[in-house]
Amino acid sequence: MTKNILPQIRISLLLAVFLAGSANLYSQQTDRLITVRKLAVKPDRIEEFRALQTEMSEAWDKAGRGRRWIWKRMDGDLHTFHIISESDSFAERGSGEPIMDQAHRDLWLNAMNETIRSRELITTRRVLSIPLKGKPKYVVVTQRTILPGKTSEYFDFIESRLPTFEKSGSNGRVWDRVLYGGSNHTTSTGRFIDSWAELDGPPIDLPAEERQRIFEGVTDFFAGDYDRYVLRFEEEMSTGSF
Repeated sequence: MTKNILPQIRISLLLAVFLAGSANLYSQQTDRLITVRKLAVKPDRIEEFRALQTEMSEAWDKAGRGRRWIWKRMDGDLHTFHIISESDSFAERGSGEPIMDQAHRDLWLNAMNETIRSRELITTRRVLSIPLKGKPKYVVVTQRTILPGKTSEYFDFIESRLPTFEKSGSNGRVWDRVLYGGSNHTTSTGRFIDSWAELDGPPIDLPAEERQRIFEGVTDFFAGDYDRYVLRFEEEMSTGSF
């Protein structure tokens, strides 16, 4: 699979995200804030990282704090994980009862810090989506930089094609725009797939001529190259339904 590198800051979705889909990587609603924590884990501390993240997700469940999804990078830096959560507003992210008591959380954070070699925090807003038809296994993330003044026009272009995308056998897609942690001209698209073999197939299940007509002109919205990678859903470390 060809990989190009964005000349500007890279972001993670599901995504996704993500960060990130459902009507986003994770729910049935658009216009939500998606928080993506991209953590590069020390190779010799992977199992410890997994145990700690599972503990945190269990604490989220007990506290009734919603959804928290973890994805693992499947190409490039294989020891990188994307931890993705969603909220209605910035105020909501800091509200609610503590998930752990302070002493327990301090111990957890100290142990987690020992497993991490680098981290990145991105906040995006979900703009468009196609609901999932089933629980995802992988998401193909594509990140691009939109030309100045072209953002609204680009999302209008995509929105006009959503019915076609949805009818073409897609298992869900999301389109996010960066708010903080990178350029707000950066957009991230997540395409959910059920098997690695689907990477070699067309992005939508239509005859070649029709695919060309659907996507004609889309490259006019972008500057520079794109970055594309694959994430695998880590269900045992995650919490909440899609």
